Amino acid sequence: MYEPVHRVVPGKSAKCSDQLYFFSVLIVVKAAQPNTMKKLLILPIVLLLFSAIYGQRVDLDRFNFSVSYRDFPQEPLPEKYKTYNFRVEASPSLGLGYSTTNLFNTILIEGLKKVEGTGHISILLMLDDIVFEKPETIERIQTSKDKQGVEVKKSLYSLVFDYSFAARLSVYDYKGNTLVSSRVLFDRDNRRTYKTPESNSAADATNYYSNKVGEIRANLAKQLTATVITQTNQWLNEQYGFPTRRVNDILWILNNKRHSAYNAHQKAWNDFRNAIVLMSENEPLDKVKQKMKPAIDYFESVKKQYTSSDKEDKKMRYSSYYNLAKIYIYLDEPEKALTEADALAMNDYDEKDGRALRSAAESLADNLRKNNTGSRHFAVNIDKYEPPIK
Repeated sequence: MYEPVHRVVPGKSAKCSDQLYFFSVLIVVKAAQPNTMKKLLILPIVLLLFSAIYGQRVDLDRFNFSVSYRDFPQEPLPEKYKTYNFRVEASPSLGLGYSTTNLFNTILIEGLKKVEGTGHISILLMLDDIVFEKPETIERIQTSKDKQGVEVKKSLYSLVFDYSFAARLSVYDYKGNTLVSSRVLFDRDNRRTYKTPESNSAADATNYYSNKVGEIRANLAKQLTATVITQTNQWLNEQYGFPTRRVNDILWILNNKRHSAYNAHQKAWNDFRNAIVLMSENEPLDKVKQKMKPAIDYFESVKKQYTSSDKEDKKMRYSSYYNLAKIYIYLDEPEKALTEADALAMNDYDEKDGRALRSAAESLADNLRKNNTGSRHFAVNIDKYEPPIK
């Protein structure tokens, strides 16, 4: 079921013949005034004129859909590189409370197989110790009033100190080549501040710190390590992985039931929707393209049918250019999408959308070329991947 975001959209929905619309309304009002038989005779003609004008208003609404595909790595590995291993070197002073074997299970690069021992690439995560600077006692004056309205001041004390941490990431291949050397995840020079809970005296604040310093260090170590693991996962997938992406997008569909093209436009939307639901990141697009053909053919026909410089014709062509560009992008046909995007930009109606669609098509073309493939839809069978034989 489609979900129009809203009925009237500035720049897309009906502003068709607004001056004629208000002019017609004024005529209707005057014609309806009494004592003028001539005006009453004009009334049906005006109503027919208004109905004709309103019936051809091009009301375009957003119709939502979802689509899935595989993202490409920013730094594609050689085609035969299908496995990786992960190792952590952590400073003993971190006191993480769990072994590096547990950390091994936290890293996952989509589209590659994690192995123990030697993989096609080896990832080394280095976690240095946390360094605490000398703590400083600070006082905060809390001001309040008692029941008699007399101002009462109270001193509260806490300890504040700066701390620093460092983490780096390196990547090598099984042939001994360095792919990434000591990428900084946490910089030692980027100091952070920790503040203990407030106490009623400076002595109590100092005692709290002395008794809890080990626990504070352990908690900070866990927090910092969790952040590093998140950053590492994200970066590795961006660089080398094929993560699944599911995105929401729109087509612009005619949604004025009085327009002569309404039924055909709605049918094209249903044809598109029935095709797009077949799309999967794990399967080629042959079935989707075959099912999509009626929708493509219709939007192509609209461009030839509405050819005038009238604003309403421009809006009809706009929806076809826009929708076809989106369809071709999701069918992994960037060259065709570029043609539609450029035509949209030349259509003299929301040309900025044409520039945005051109940018998206160019990015897709570049990614397909860089990864030496023609599609973002393919199965990943990591169970069949084997580590290198050295």
